[in-house]
Amino acid sequence: MAQVDVGKLLEDLLRIYSPSHGEGELARYLYAYLREYVSDVWIDEAGNVLAVRGGGSPVVWLHAHMDTVPGPLPVKREGLMLWGRGAVDDKGPLAAYVKAFLEAEPRGTLVLALVTAEEDDSAGTEALLRGGPPRPTHIYVGEPTNLHIAYAYRGGGKVVLEVASRGGHASSPIYGNVVEELFALYQEVKKALGHTERYDAYTVTPTIVQCGEAPNKVPTRCAMVLDVRIPPGANCDDLKRKLPPTARLLSCTDPAEAPPTNPAARALTRALLKLGVEPKLSRKWGTADFNLLIALSKSIAAFGPGDPRLAHTEDEHIDISQVGTAAEALKLAIAELR
Repeated sequence: MAQVDVGKLLEDLLRIYSPSHGEGELARYLYAYLREYVSDVWIDEAGNVLAVRGGGSPVVWLHAHMDTVPGPLPVKREGLMLWGRGAVDDKGPLAAYVKAFLEAEPRGTLVLALVTAEEDDSAGTEALLRGGPPRPTHIYVGEPTNLHIAYAYRGGGKVVLEVASRGGHASSPIYGNVVEELFALYQEVKKALGHTERYDAYTVTPTIVQCGEAPNKVPTRCAMVLDVRIPPGANCDDLKRKLPPTARLLSCTDPAEAPPTNPAARALTRALLKLGVEPKLSRKWGTADFNLLIALSKSIAAFGPGDPRLAHTEDEHIDISQVGTAAEALKLAIAELR
């Protein structure tokens, strides 16, 4: 049986930069790594790395994503702490899932799905929904949950605001100023959605602003991208209806919630108890492949090492011992599932 040095594996993963739709080098590394231990490994048309062990029922999926947000970071290790882009989201969880996949003793079929573009358009998971490995009985989704068991995620939409004018000299803006118009439109969207920093409310966060051609010229065009999170009880259609006609919904994913006592979650709860870790259930403020995968099975939980508050920051780092604990919990849960 394989014995994975999860610290070394994670450090190797962090040294391969893999932004969304740029995961090719990492996929090839993981394919070669897995082929040392199992024969049923392949890379599909979406660039996902897939591997299968065992056979029969139940079918347990271990699902994690290879991509990170853009922006490489220096990789450094100090004792059990590792820094680097993706240390938290999602290479720490991915390393735990690889270790669990190679070391677990499943009752049936164990599938490892390492997917592309979760931070963008979820192209990798969308491809898996159309077909591929054996269909899952139970699913574990590798995300940084700080070893909490997540059973619900809010939805998410990308909203684009665009305004244009004839420009003009900054000293005499006779046609108005689209910078101010863009900001007013952003405020209109927040008001229309009832933006409040609560789990059960819409939240609206500007993430990209493109505006201006010269410091003494009124811009002729301004655009803003808003990251909108959708609360439970609402959906993408509701979001679309609430938006002002000047706002364009670029993409959207509905919220998702599984029963917190589903078999996958219960098995993880018992596994954590055996390891002396207090099980905690949580609902996530973000959106993930969980929202798509729940269509395949309601026996699903998101779980992994890493403090989610550090995800996408310039200070991403993770405790390697927590990565190992996550892998051990997954191994115990996999052995129990029927």
